[in-house]
Amino acid sequence: MAALIVFDFDGTVVDSLEIFIEATNRLAEDFCYSPLSFAQLSSFRQLSLREMIGHLGMPKWKFPFFIRRFRKELSGLMADARLVNGMKQALFNIYQEHYRLGIVTSNSRQNVEFFLDLHGVRHLFDFIYGGQVLSGKTQVLKRLSKRNKSISQSLVYVGDETSDIQAAKCVGLPNIAVGWGFNNREILSASNPDILIDNPSQLLAAITRLCEV
Repeated sequence: MAALIVFDFDGTVVDSLEIFIEATNRLAEDFCYSPLSFAQLSSFRQLSLREMIGHLGMPKWKFPFFIRRFRKELSGLMADARLVNGMKQALFNIYQEHYRLGIVTSNSRQNVEFFLDLHGVRHLFDFIYGGQVLSGKTQVLKRLSKRNKSISQSLVYVGDETSDIQAAKCVGLPNIAVGWGFNNREILSASNPDILIDNPSQLLAAITRLCEV
């Protein structure tokens, strides 16, 4: 059975930082926090999404309500997002090498499918598991690992946040951190990913290396 390569979505496949800020700022008044500015990004890139929301001063009990509204705001902005530069070719290269592709994301499945259809790459992915915020990605990766026991060492998770690397490590999965997403390279390196890359053109080689171990 072909190895399964599971991707995070936002920050990994799609450059969605601008629309994330826009969606967050649209909700600032309703959830009583100050709007974000691009000047804050360097500090926020060291935080998880939960930590970022915490820095906004939002009470934890509001978080589930914020996430529902946040996804709705994103739905109207997805057309303005764009694929990470070089990602489309990288995905085609991986697919052509007969790897299976999937997505596990905190974004909604509907948002992800809309975006992938818009950019002509939906057919490359076997599945999309969306909405993994409150429950976390660890449980989804555990289920995927159990379903693919025969290739558990060839199930690779690719993400742009320390939480992605931590989730993969909890399940014992090979992992790749990408330095072009939300968390900066320094904080990603501190999470000790199996491989840390800086450009989508490096993805196929990194995947091949992990799957041959």
